[in-house]
Amino acid sequence: MRVKTFEAGSMQDALDVVKKDMGEEAFILSTRTRRRPAALGMGEEAVIEVTAAVDEAQAGVPPVTNGSASLTYGLRPSLEATAARRPVRDVPAKATLPAPPPAPAMDLQPLRRELLEIKGAVAALKDNDARNASILKELDQMKALLSRIQRQGMPPAQLHLPPSLLELYGDLVANDVEPLIALRLCEYAQRALTDQGGDATGAVDPERARLFLRRVIADFIPVAPPIQLDPGKTRVAALVGPTGVGKTTTVAKLAAYAQLHLKQKVALVTLDTYRMAAVDQLQQYAQILQVPLHVALTVEDLRSALRFYQDRALVLIDTPGHSPKDTETLGQLRGLLDELPEVETHLVLSATTKPRDLTEIATRYEPLRPTRLLFTKLDETSTYGPILSTLARVKRPLSYLGTGQEVPDALELATSRRVADLILPGSMKEAE
Repeated sequence: MRVKTFEAGSMQDALDVVKKDMGEEAFILSTRTRRRPAALGMGEEAVIEVTAAVDEAQAGVPPVTNGSASLTYGLRPSLEATAARRPVRDVPAKATLPAPPPAPAMDLQPLRRELLEIKGAVAALKDNDARNASILKELDQMKALLSRIQRQGMPPAQLHLPPSLLELYGDLVANDVEPLIALRLCEYAQRALTDQGGDATGAVDPERARLFLRRVIADFIPVAPPIQLDPGKTRVAALVGPTGVGKTTTVAKLAAYAQLHLKQKVALVTLDTYRMAAVDQLQQYAQILQVPLHVALTVEDLRSALRFYQDRALVLIDTPGHSPKDTETLGQLRGLLDELPEVETHLVLSATTKPRDLTEIATRYEPLRPTRLLFTKLDETSTYGPILSTLARVKRPLSYLGTGQEVPDALELATSRRVADLILPGSMKEAE
């Protein structure tokens, strides 16, 4: 048996070629349509591919030409039709038929070889289907990504980014990073990749693109050193911010760390006389840590407390929490802090606050001249993009991160790499 594959521009042309090459006895194994590059590179053209076979042992037998016989693909009459039209001779009832001659030995090696070729062709077709399925899956993923970007407010036409960075852009926006900031970060990463010898179009391996974007994010984040404690000098630090962000607990964490880990003498001062519960809470921390606590009601009380605690390395001031729109109370607090020209003021914000509200709060607390930002409640949110967006708008360095209620363990010094991990987690390869 001989098997061969032919190509032609149409099915009729393919059948003519098969008939001419293999004769009328040939029969069709398979047909398919595929595309190939046209001549001179002018696009693509459709091609009919036909695989046919012929039994060479019977190729010389003249075919039945009865016009009523049905043909298979127009090449060979069906077995039933041939049998139906074969003349039958009458055999006498008592006639003895001669014994049939022994069948000649058949060489199966060519048939095996042809079957192996067919098996290889079928396997190639399966591989081609697998590649097509992979391409369709990638297209579906790209369609889903573009749909997500459209829902998040950034038209795809503005995103002149390679696929690897386009995917990372979607990750940043999904983490609540403002779309414009996310786009700028991806553009910086694309420029850095190009400067490092990358493709001019920015096409790069996704793992490498993620690594460069994480570096860009880390460089973009300003961080402040921890509260500096100098020998023979009292450092004064005040925590300000709206109600419920965790100022009192953070004061306790800072005091416990300085007292227990740095072995420094600490004193606590509270200006929060609006809520007795806040004073009671801080009093409990002071008793546990065995540090003094002073309640200041006036500017004179605050001055007296600072003079009294001149022997302390660190004095931490807890301030009342209130609505950022309460301008009167903010003015009173500013009058108290203005008496402390060297105070280190940390604006405490909650990571669970909506991004727009974070910017508004920071703007309303600007009269207190905070020198640092401190984010709490990182354990109560799943998106950390607002931290990055707030740092970009407020332009103050980040000092500490509050990660829970435990004192003092749930407070860590902010680092650019730590925040980059929150904004864009590393891949499994980086973790290894």
